[in-house]
Amino acid sequence: MTGTDTTSAQTPEFSRVIEIEAIEPGEPRTFSYAATPAECAALGRRLQQEQILSLEVGVTVTRVRGGAHLVFDLSGRLIQTCVVTNLRFEASVSEIVEVDALAEPEYSRRLAALDAAEPEDDQEPPEQLVDGRVDAGELATEYFSLAIDPYPRSPEAPGEPVEREVFTLRGGNAPEGKGREHPFAKLAALKQRMDTDTPEGGDAS
Repeated sequence: MTGTDTTSAQTPEFSRVIEIEAIEPGEPRTFSYAATPAECAALGRRLQQEQILSLEVGVTVTRVRGGAHLVFDLSGRLIQTCVVTNLRFEASVSEIVEVDALAEPEYSRRLAALDAAEPEDDQEPPEQLVDGRVDAGELATEYFSLAIDPYPRSPEAPGEPVEREVFTLRGGNAPEGKGREHPFAKLAALKQRMDTDTPEGGDAS
């Protein structure tokens, strides 16, 4: 993701700015936010969802060299349309995400270190800290959007759901079952669905 520029003239649909300098080193602080009905409506339009019913976010901020380490604990409810039955149903999303928000020059230094790291070193790139502030609401929106199932199936849908591989942001740091889905897992799910629908020995046409 790109850096969160809170100085932009366009205010995000769900904006909750945290001043990192106001947090004492060695004293983590936890903030709790909830999207208002108007913000939920705006998020639904942005994320192209039937309806966002709720989005709640807890974020724990700890000062680190050059910025802060953030742990997001988010949950939300939304209305989706089942890809099997074409009926609307209520779905829930819960996610834990860890990421660093860093200012220059630490931000560029970390990116350079990641570029030089071995491919198997699974580390999440940092967010860029701008003017000592981070928009926790905007970051939560991005993580929430990644957690939404692009092929939603209602509990009443027949057949087995498509299994999708899930990757955590930081290997071993997220509790079991709380990993953030890697974007490429969605492509894998689509390929698996197409392979399942293709008759053996024939093509899909």
